[in-house]
Amino acid sequence: MKNFVKKFLLVLLALLPCFQTSLMAAGDGDPDPELIPVKPNTDINPRPRARARFAVENGPVCYYYQGEVSIEAESGISFITATVTRLEDNESWTNSAMDDTLIINVSEDPGTYILTFTLSNGQSYIGEYYLY
Repeated sequence: MKNFVKKFLLVLLALLPCFQTSLMAAGDGDPDPELIPVKPNTDINPRPRARARFAVENGPVCYYYQGEVSIEAESGISFITATVTRLEDNESWTNSAMDDTLIINVSEDPGTYILTFTLSNGQSYIGEYYLY
């Protein structure tokens, strides 16, 4: 049963980018935070396929809510540094935390935003979200 749950979550995470349009409609008045699907950023620090799969399955949870991007990593993480960039004008917001949780105050203006961050264990991630 435990193995089935792991496989189910892995398949769900693999399919998540297919649903990004419906998941990323942040800023529409919905009171729930919008999850930001993230994946290992192989452009910054290439990793073996098995490790990348592990990083996605057990990776951090990121979401946008009312002008804040939150990153919540596993408890063993001691440092997070992150940048959010709006693609339309390349304006960016950066923050870091000496903890396993980070909040970045960002713009609430409509646009496409890219989130990149690195954890204290050296893993880097990238994600994208949209505000309408």
